[in-house]
Amino acid sequence: MSISRILSECPNIQAPLSEAFIATGQREQLPFLEFLLSAQNRRPVTTYVSPGRGKLQRMEARWAQRLPESEVTAGADILTCSSENTYGDVVTTYDLTTEDTYQASQKISATDIARHCQDNSVYVLERVMYLMDVVERAVASAAASQAVLSIGSWGTEVSSFYDVTANCLEIATRQTGGQALNEFAMADVLQATRMANYPGAPIAFGGAEMQRYVNAVQAGCCTQYGLDLAAISAQNGFAFAYDYRIAQAFESQNNVLVSTPGAMQWLSYNLADWNSGFNFNTGNGYSRTIAFTPSGLPVDLTMKDDCGNLSIIVTATGLFAALPTDLYEASDRFAGINYVNCVSIVNP
Repeated sequence: MSISRILSECPNIQAPLSEAFIATGQREQLPFLEFLLSAQNRRPVTTYVSPGRGKLQRMEARWAQRLPESEVTAGADILTCSSENTYGDVVTTYDLTTEDTYQASQKISATDIARHCQDNSVYVLERVMYLMDVVERAVASAAASQAVLSIGSWGTEVSSFYDVTANCLEIATRQTGGQALNEFAMADVLQATRMANYPGAPIAFGGAEMQRYVNAVQAGCCTQYGLDLAAISAQNGFAFAYDYRIAQAFESQNNVLVSTPGAMQWLSYNLADWNSGFNFNTGNGYSRTIAFTPSGLPVDLTMKDDCGNLSIIVTATGLFAALPTDLYEASDRFAGINYVNCVSIVNP
């Protein structure tokens, strides 16, 4: 089907297609992007993002790698009063550029508006939402791809107990034969996050195989050998959401991205924020302001009336940022862990 470039003239009876789409749920669920933009995820790092107010943002991650136990001297002189040891910290910065943009636009001619049946203000608002929807989906796809590229290690403690291949923890959601559920699948993921020193509760996004398992557990399925899988799931407190774009980025419905609040961020920049704090008249027929998509993504909304031709431009500027993989020094058992991890479902 090709995309129409011409507005439809009013028939005698018309039900706007946009209303039908809303009624049938046209807007996609974007759980991973919504998590990135949520207050729960942004709260741990908000104070470290600067400067905003129309300036390209920089996020600075500064930390001190924990010292190895070999730095401790056993049997040292209790009267020691000076030291020759020096330790520093590590800094990683994430900088937005003016090329980190995702934009969609539309021109509406005055003649088309005159023929179109909707009220002008309603139609323009509908077009704005139409453009915001596609930009939001494009950003969600970019964030998913960048997140998968940012996956770190599980650390040697996890890899010595579980099977880990190419930084992906391998678990089974089903027992031999492919029907009975593995009652410890979620418990194994939670155990791995504890062994990887996760600072908070894990949250996961991924493909259909894990979603099938979660659906079965939530339905109270399969109390094999006297074990209640639904009760085990509730006790683990392991949150999972199916995300098409994460599955696409993995190129597999069997992979899962596991993280924790604060480990990943979406850094946004808005040009419309540059004149915040004082009034500035940009001229009749032109405006630029900050708007928010349904998932909470801030975008620049630019509208210009040029001799009856209305241009609507929606621009999102942003960059995915994850914690670096050198949070721990190379000899540490947690070396390579950045709390952005992969789980691969491998069933017998």
